[in-house]
Order: sequence, then structure tokens, then C-alpha cells
Amino acid sequence: MQIFNTFLFASDMDGTLLPNGTRTAAAGCLERTHRLLQQLKEAACPVVYITGRYLSLAQEGQRTFKLPKPDYWVCNVGTEIYDGEGRLDTGWENMIGPAFDRNKLSNAFTAIPRLTPQEEEKQGPHKFSLYHRGPVDDALRARILTQAEQIVEDIRLVDSVEESSGQTLLDLIPENTGKASALHYLSAKLGLPEKRVFFSGDSGNDFDALISGVSSTLVGNALPAVQAQARDLAKDLVNARLSVSRGYYGDGIIEGLMVYGLVGQ
Repeated sequence: MQIFNTFLFASDMDGTLLPNGTRTAAAGCLERTHRLLQQLKEAACPVVYITGRYLSLAQEGQRTFKLPKPDYWVCNVGTEIYDGEGRLDTGWENMIGPAFDRNKLSNAFTAIPRLTPQEEEKQGPHKFSLYHRGPVDDALRARILTQAEQIVEDIRLVDSVEESSGQTLLDLIPENTGKASALHYLSAKLGLPEKRVFFSGDSGNDFDALISGVSSTLVGNALPAVQAQARDLAKDLVNARLSVSRGYYGDGIIEGLMVYGLVGQ
């Protein structure tokens, strides 16, 4: 594979880089993904893994699938940034403000049916995560945000459906964080313009990065409803540079890179 110029490569992990969704990857997909990442590293392209996982669980996923270590980790839905060795980016941490009061947030949602906090290890200093059994509508989103805003100013809600269980994963994070904000922070830190940044994802919590103006791709194993939403957003938003791949997992990533002329055969 030919890499034409230096660019920042960033990707979601579960269901995107990692072929661990409900759909079966094509034969050799993981090997092609590994080869792509190795070639990016050899070409001095910064590699960023972006994930909802906390750092140690993200590192476990990287080791399980034998992927190269990235240059940066963006964890807990864009609220934490680490270098490849796991050292916290204090510039980012200082920029996003004080940690959440998790006890107050937890108590705020006790009256909402079917809504429960996620496990302790899935929480973060700037991320409060919840499960909701079943789908979430706009009225419930508004109710959750209204409750949260009584405790934390400038907070927002990110949600996605867990493919294996059908439950909704909800993350409350500071307004100035998220996958897109972290990605733009890193691109500025590395001195790479937006047009030299690529991101790939597979679910609803990837949309802020997918439609942020960077070259982006939704992989083909994304749920049909997510694919339909991506196509609508690509059509309706002037600044969105978003393609939907046919290929699953790493094959879809490579397909997207080719769409933008970042790599070639």
C-alpha cells in the first residue's frame, strides 16, 4: 500500500479497528489492518486510537488483537488523552476543567426508570456513564440533560446502541470535550491541518468526529440505522466530509482512506 503524504490517522477501536462486532470480518481483514497500521508508523504518520474504553481496557484490546501501539490514546469518549506510553496529556486535562461529582450525578437519575449507572471502572473524572434498557428518544435525552445541568454546567450527552444487547449507552461529558474536540486538539498540537486528518468509526458516539470536517469514514459493519443517519448527515451538512464504506472493520477503513486519496494500492 502506498501512503502519499503525512496525515494524522485516527480510528475508533471496537467495531472499527477491532473486528469484534456481530458481523463477520472478511478473511485476512485483521492482517490487512495490521499491515496498514505498520505502514502508517513507518511513514511517520501519527496514529491515534480513539475509544470509549478507559486506558487499561483500551490497551488490553490492542494487545488482544496484536495491533501496533499508537502514538496517542484518546479514551473515555474523548475526555482523556495519553501518549503511546500511557502518560496523561495534562494540557488537555487542564483545559477541560474540574472533575465531575459522580455521587451528585448518580443521585440525580434515581427517579428515571430503566436508567442505571455503568460500572465504576467505566466512569471517568470527566465522564459519567449510564445504561438505559431499550431505545432513547429526544424527550428522555432532554430530561437527562436537564437533570445533569443542575449539577454540572456546560455538559452534553452522547449516546449509542450496544449492538450485542440492544441497550443504550449514555455518556455525560463536558461540552468542550468529545472525540472531535480531542482529535482537533491533537491535530493542532501536531501542526497538521484539518484536511490532513482522517477518522473512522462505526456507531452513534462517533458522529461528532465523523462530521467535524476531517476526512471521515463510517465502516460498512455499522448498523443500518447508523448508516442511514450518516448518509443523511453527509448530504445535509456543508462541512461534513463523510463517506460510508462497504467493507467491514479494517477493510472499510482502507476503503475510506482510498476515497480521500490518502493511500493507494
